[in-house]
Order: sequence, then C-alpha cells, then structure tokens
Amino acid sequence: MRARLITKFNSIKEWKNYGLNTHSLYLKNQHFKKWINKKEIYIFLHFKVKYGNDNSVKKTINLKEEVNSNELLKMIIEKRKENHKENADIFVFNKPIKSTNTLIEDGEALTYVSEGVMIFTFDKLKEYSRNFLRRRAKHEALHLLGINFHHEDTEVKGYKDDSHCNMQYSAPVKRLCRKCKDALVSFWKGIEYATKQQFVKNTMH
Repeated sequence: MRARLITKFNSIKEWKNYGLNTHSLYLKNQHFKKWINKKEIYIFLHFKVKYGNDNSVKKTINLKEEVNSNELLKMIIEKRKENHKENADIFVFNKPIKSTNTLIEDGEALTYVSEGVMIFTFDKLKEYSRNFLRRRAKHEALHLLGINFHHEDTEVKGYKDDSHCNMQYSAPVKRLCRKCKDALVSFWKGIEYATKQQFVKNTMH
C-alpha cells in the first residue's frame, strides 16, 4: 500500500501558477533543454519479438535478471555525448527495473523528465491488452512531458471531483482531467516564457 502525501491548493489560479513556475528546475538541466528542442523520441525494444509462424527472434539483448536504472541512465547520457545527439529515449524491457531500493515490474515504468528518459517493464509471460498499453504509454508520456505528480496526490479548490483520469497511479482511463491538463499546459507556458519559443499548439489552451 502506497503512503499518500496530498498537496492542497486553494484555487485554480494557485494551481496554474504552480505549473507555470515548475519549469525553472527542469531548464537548469542541459539535457532537458536539448531534448525538448530536438523534439525527437527514440524507442528501443529490449526483448524477444516474435514474427510469423516460425517464431523467429528479431532482436535479443542479453541483460541481468533486472535492469539497474541508475546504470542505464549513466550509459544513455554517455552515449548521447559520444554521438553528439540529444533526444528523448523510451526503453521497453521484459525484466524488472531496480531503482535505488525499489523494484519496478509488471506494466510499470520509471521516468526521468529532465534527462528525457522513460523505462517500461513488462512481464514476458503475461499478455497485455492493447487498451492497457495505450493507457500506460499515455500516462508515462505525460510524466515525460512535465506532469510531476499523480492525480490523487493533489487537491485543488475549484475543480469538480473528477476521479477518472489517466494520471491516476493505475492509469485506469485514457482521458486527462481538466486539473491535470491545466497543469500540463501551464508547465509548457512557463517553458515558452523562459525560452521565448513556442511548444504548445493554440488548440491546447
């Protein structure tokens, strides 16, 4: 059972200002500034992929029984420097991910927003529905794009009680509630103000 720490905001304006001012911490990281300007995300599948009736293997990466996230992150940063490229990376594993003292597994993920790195892990013996994968992918992509909280960890006066949101821990639905969408848009407005560049399409406002 997760211990929940709820952060409370007294108004929608206070909430949007929180999102607007969160950007400064991320912009201090040179990797973040570079990958958002690159606007590219690479996806790496590190597991056996079967095709056709012959069950041939497209690609197999030999790894330990678990992936050490700190070692992987260090390797990614070094490889970017070596290749003189800065983009966001998504890694998909069929092994658990070790993050400090936590073991992440079975459809969960770990996201490093500043570095532009997302690491998924799935059980190789389990079959996942397409709907589940879409919900999970959207949830982690929203973390990558700046939502640094989960829906149930914040309470904001002024929004209706809307518990059906993709940013809940379990990502039960695909839709994003107004509260979380406002936080995301405010975050990128702060980025735009600080960098003098446009990232958010007007349709999101």
